[in-house]
Amino acid sequence: MKLLLRSQLFFLLSLLISLFHLQECIGFSSSETTGAEIMEEVDKRHKQFPYIYEEQSMILVDRYGEQDTRKARRYSRVEEDGTVRFLLLFDYPQEVKGVALIANREPDGKTNKYIYLPAYGEQLLESADEGNGDNFLGTDFSVENLTGEILSDHRYVRRDDREVEKVKYFVLDVYKTKNTSTKDRILRRHFIQQDNLYITLTHHFDKHRRIARIQSHHDLKEVDHDMLRANMILMENMKNQHQSLIKTSRRIFSHDYVPLEIFTAEWLYENYPHIEPTEEIDTDDPFDKKETTE
Repeated sequence: MKLLLRSQLFFLLSLLISLFHLQECIGFSSSETTGAEIMEEVDKRHKQFPYIYEEQSMILVDRYGEQDTRKARRYSRVEEDGTVRFLLLFDYPQEVKGVALIANREPDGKTNKYIYLPAYGEQLLESADEGNGDNFLGTDFSVENLTGEILSDHRYVRRDDREVEKVKYFVLDVYKTKNTSTKDRILRRHFIQQDNLYITLTHHFDKHRRIARIQSHHDLKEVDHDMLRANMILMENMKNQHQSLIKTSRRIFSHDYVPLEIFTAEWLYENYPHIEPTEEIDTDDPFDKKETTE
């Protein structure tokens, strides 16, 4: 009898939680809700964890089906003052080993992005905030695609909602706010599922307002209550028929895996110094020696 009562209480609690989330989505379905309000809720729902470590494979596929696979580690942490730190560090193959992308976003929103190329010596190359511009390291992702979109730097215009295969989406057009030369040019269009407020599809536009790249998120995993993460992110280049797929094989939320010192130039110089072309190349895949989960 007690077991039956407990099961009924659990069912009622689950039903109440579902109704609460449904009410949230209904409220956001109002035509009066602005694009900025929707994006603020998206950011709040799927906000950054304080400490995240990920192991990723980046698979590049050309128009002929030829593949090139790279291995990388992704680190991110959020400090108590709101500072966000990001590091993408490549391990394999040898020609990109030690190549790194570092980004630091201050509490006031100011962001600095740097690229470290060991072959060019101990120096960080400042990365321009190019938005939909140059691709990073031969992939179809720009630096901004990899480090994340900063809400305060963009303007969001809501378009008509859409329904595809019985899934309802909010549709938001994204514009720059700070660069006067491009503030009236659409950068991308987000398709946000209304049931979970997750951006599952993004169209990236070129300067002629044509779709240049299509970004889609797959294999969504719930990591904390309603917070979701995609284990696969696909970027398709419509111009050259090239594709880049990021697959996350391991994800750990732990302070121990994301020490503060790794986000510094000194740490990179010490652990990934300049390599002369004549040095012997180690072709072992570092992830083959590790146990992967998830």
